[in-house]
Amino acid sequence: MIKALRMEVPMVIDGRQGAAHLDHAHQLMARVAENLGAYRGQDWAHEIATSRQSVQSARLSISADLPTHIEDDSCIRGWLMESLAKAKESSLVDCALLECIERLLPDAVWIKRHAALNEDAHFVDMHRHALLIGKGSLVHCDSITLGLMVMAPDVRYPFHNHSPREFYLVLSEGEWYQEDAGWFRPGPGGVVYNPPSIRHAVRAGAGPLLALWGLMHT
Repeated sequence: MIKALRMEVPMVIDGRQGAAHLDHAHQLMARVAENLGAYRGQDWAHEIATSRQSVQSARLSISADLPTHIEDDSCIRGWLMESLAKAKESSLVDCALLECIERLLPDAVWIKRHAALNEDAHFVDMHRHALLIGKGSLVHCDSITLGLMVMAPDVRYPFHNHSPREFYLVLSEGEWYQEDAGWFRPGPGGVVYNPPSIRHAVRAGAGPLLALWGLMHT
């Protein structure tokens, strides 16, 4: 079992740092929109196009109440570095997107989802989410929450559903699940869309799983 040792430190940022961070966030959103626009599948074409419009129209600002900075533990750092390195080697992954993510990671707020009563808790200390944009992060946005998911090899994120529509920009190997579709492999550079309230899940293979996700709140 991984010890989830975390250190909470009040985040301090001046106006100049805030302006630079906000600029990096805008650059990330532009790359996200570009990647969504590159989707050439048929299954979610309209929904992903709508999500892209939401990304393009989102209004960002530095949060009035600065979040608490949560340091990720050493095991998460190892999985993150391994999966980022593999993503950079892939010709299918947008390197500019990865660069934008890396600029925001030093000030990301790391969180983990806890297990519900009927869920296997094995996954809890085997994954983290880095909040990059949205409620709870340094960059405020009412309409979108954007985060980076890192998960250990051979771990499954539980079956679940939620009302906000969701997309993933897939940055590693791994499998996604949707009710009525079963398990499928979008592959690095792939895009996954989850309609509101659909039952879905994700699981890592032999290596760590890395994906950028967005929840649409409007």
